[in-house]
Amino acid sequence: MTLPADHDLEQAARWMARLRAGQDAATRRDFRQWLEQDPAHAAAMERVACAWEQAGPRPAPQTVAPPQRPFAAGFAALAACLALLLAVPPQWLAWARESHVTARGETRVVQLWDGSEIGLDADSAVEVAYGPFSRDIRLTRGEASFKVAKSHLRPFAVTADHLTVVATGTEFIVEDAASTTVTLLEGGVDLRDPATDRVTGRLSPGQMAVADGARPPRIMTADMEQAGAWRQGRLIFNQTSLGEALVRFSRYGGPRVTLSENAAALQVSGVFATRDVEKFVAVAAKLHGLAVTRGGDGGLTLTVERAKRRG
Repeated sequence: MTLPADHDLEQAARWMARLRAGQDAATRRDFRQWLEQDPAHAAAMERVACAWEQAGPRPAPQTVAPPQRPFAAGFAALAACLALLLAVPPQWLAWARESHVTARGETRVVQLWDGSEIGLDADSAVEVAYGPFSRDIRLTRGEASFKVAKSHLRPFAVTADHLTVVATGTEFIVEDAASTTVTLLEGGVDLRDPATDRVTGRLSPGQMAVADGARPPRIMTADMEQAGAWRQGRLIFNQTSLGEALVRFSRYGGPRVTLSENAAALQVSGVFATRDVEKFVAVAAKLHGLAVTRGGDGGLTLTVERAKRRG
């Protein structure tokens, strides 16, 4: 494997110091331009970033560098970076871009190369992109849990339609539906607006945030038993509308279920196996006095009975 040239490593160390000192828009723009000048720059930056990461966190300097030497801090760390370069595993040098998708009825755990773990619910999809200062995940549909390997250098960001979640090492769940829901299991995360990157809130363990894009996210206490119950093959509903419940069941296969008239707004509570939508239909029908009919294709229809509609 060819190592980056010394002068590229030196420039990368300068950029490391500059980026750690602060990242305004101009700095990020200049850094991107430098990366795009030569593929060797990206390789050098990745190698220095990985070496810096392996060297561990460093205390902030107690004295201010002289104005004529703005990158002195970078050279102070360069020796440590260079000493570790040959020990950096080759897989750390990959700018990973990958996609993971589950079909209806399929759940899967994906191990990322940095040790982080993604648990994909059924009918869900994520896109992964890693760089020297970033671990960016996009949840394009469905729901996923994230167990994040600690990294002070590479924040781990998960973006769904209405919210971006940023962490350095923690565990949380994100659902992308009509609204974006984030439940924090361990650690702490920042919530950001995907359009502006502005911080809109922070979560502590046991809290959840719900964002619909029209207002700042609502933060509340989470039902920790309900959150991520799909990982144990269960769905837990607490005064959940039939319409929302059946959207969740649709990820796991089984007969198609249609709701007639105003049945979608009726609510249900209970614990159900993810693959037992027919039991759910039977419980909902008994609870609300609904009629159940089966079509020729095996699909089910729940209908509010006429006597109840007149009442």
